[in-house]
Amino acid sequence: MREDLLRGLAAPKPVWPDGARCVVSVTVHMDGPALEVGRKQVPLGIHSRGRYSIKRGIPRHLDILARHGVPATFFMCGYDAEIAPGLMREVHAAGHEIAAHGYVHEGWDLGDAEPELLERTHNILSDCVGEAPVGWCSPSGRKSALTLPTLRRLGYIYDASEKDDDTPYLATVGDTVSDQMIVLPNNTVSLDDVPAYREGQALAAEVLENWIQELHAIHAGAGYLHLTYHPRSGFGSGIPARAAVVDAFLAEARRLPGVHFCTLKDLARHCLAQPQEWAR
Repeated sequence: MREDLLRGLAAPKPVWPDGARCVVSVTVHMDGPALEVGRKQVPLGIHSRGRYSIKRGIPRHLDILARHGVPATFFMCGYDAEIAPGLMREVHAAGHEIAAHGYVHEGWDLGDAEPELLERTHNILSDCVGEAPVGWCSPSGRKSALTLPTLRRLGYIYDASEKDDDTPYLATVGDTVSDQMIVLPNNTVSLDDVPAYREGQALAAEVLENWIQELHAIHAGAGYLHLTYHPRSGFGSGIPARAAVVDAFLAEARRLPGVHFCTLKDLARHCLAQPQEWAR
């Protein structure tokens, strides 16, 4: 596909960190045994795929990220931090961001219990790695009128749950557009491994081809790429062939001119330094 055509399809290009042509934020959703526990399943046998994240998936991806020199944002559930605190500290010590992703990957409407669950995970992650998370992504896509006000009260500066734009924009907290919180959208249609592997039954090579097509289109256009993958077995990218897709994608992104890798936390701070540029 011609680069001039891609530019014509893209949103206007914002000013990215270090004058980059394209920012790439890699987000790793651990989705360990917390996911099964939240579904009231015993995480054994057929339901043990979340344990793969702890035993094989995350260590494998830490090696890949280190080889490419890429800092990533790891979205972690509070329950997983309770049962694998050493792994959380290893991820943090490697220079990656720890962000919040629910307590047991809640897939139901929380009602009045939501603030307590958000605070619980916030405290668990803070105590585990000695640094409070400042970013959150809904583990199920659900949000309520309580979500962002609670997160702001806890000091969060970004929400990575929305799928409604090509570039970041200021969050609306309560009824007010906030200059202290940014939405960093994620594209779960084509830059997330779950729809491809679970819903589309894609081959690893097909996922790589799709991700690289998105990379080139975004690089030629607005320049904001937010890649999401899960280091578990089953629907995720933990197993060797699928981990190799991430490896190859990062190599291709490294090859392109003007690409800047950053955590979502660093990108949020860049945006909030000039909030007027991100108003919608």
